[in-house]
Amino acid sequence: MLVDAQRASALDDFVQARRQADLQWLTARMTGRSIDLLNYEDVRRALKATTKVERGLQEIELDAIVGSVGRYTDFTRNFLPRSDSMRERWARVRQAATSGEGWPPVQLYKVGNAYFVLDGNHRVSVARTLGMATIQAYLTEVITRIPLSPDVQPDDLIIKARYADFLEQTKLDELRPGADLSVTAPGAYRLLIEHIEVHHYYMGLNQQRPIP
Repeated sequence: MLVDAQRASALDDFVQARRQADLQWLTARMTGRSIDLLNYEDVRRALKATTKVERGLQEIELDAIVGSVGRYTDFTRNFLPRSDSMRERWARVRQAATSGEGWPPVQLYKVGNAYFVLDGNHRVSVARTLGMATIQAYLTEVITRIPLSPDVQPDDLIIKARYADFLEQTKLDELRPGADLSVTAPGAYRLLIEHIEVHHYYMGLNQQRPIP
């Protein structure tokens, strides 16, 4: 009987989560603000991130998890389920959370200060629905030159990609560590490159030697 009651409660919670997801979708339509999870591969490519470092088991704030490797279309930005087809699996995970069975840690990628789910999307979803603040995760940090915060929006990736190209070409993050060269318009980096090239040219003329 206890198991049946726990299952019924888990299914009710799923229905409530789905309603919230639909409400968020309607609100997003009116405001124009995306409620989509970020696609990890899109972020990795935009930021030209390749190097990975294992960081072990850590406690991660759920609010900082903003994307997924493979399930980014299945949940809203705050991991509400977007499809009724997820009902049974979501309810099983929810039931495990309250039955004493518990969960294994999720697996996350860290890019800047944002996190992406490699394994455990349903656990993150249920944890947020339960009002948990953190979740245990095996963490892999993906090193990038570009800062990334949890409030990043999909449209921001265009500018982030231009920033990555700019730093790759100029190496200014190595020459001037700590300098913040963030801009709000993608075309601004092209103008900065042009200014640098002109300055570089006149330095060569003034010093009468090639400037590396």
